[in-house]
Amino acid sequence: MIEITADQFEKDFDKYMDAIEEGEEFLIRTEDGKAVVAVPAKQLEHLIEQVEEDEWYNLYSNHSEAS
Repeated sequence: MIEITADQFEKDFDKYMDAIEEGEEFLIRTEDGKAVVAVPAKQLEHLIEQVEEDEWYNLYSNHSEAS
């Protein structure tokens, strides 16, 4: 997995998205040190079958950053 800054990702968005679609994985780190992972969606398909709809909702809405 390659670590890049959020600024790098934003600057070369199309380049990184193409690379992700080709199978590359990136750790995208913000200035405050937080990070997210960008991976091809096919790597997460197995989770769709294992996680119920309510769990997906809670995953994306029940945390301090949720609005």
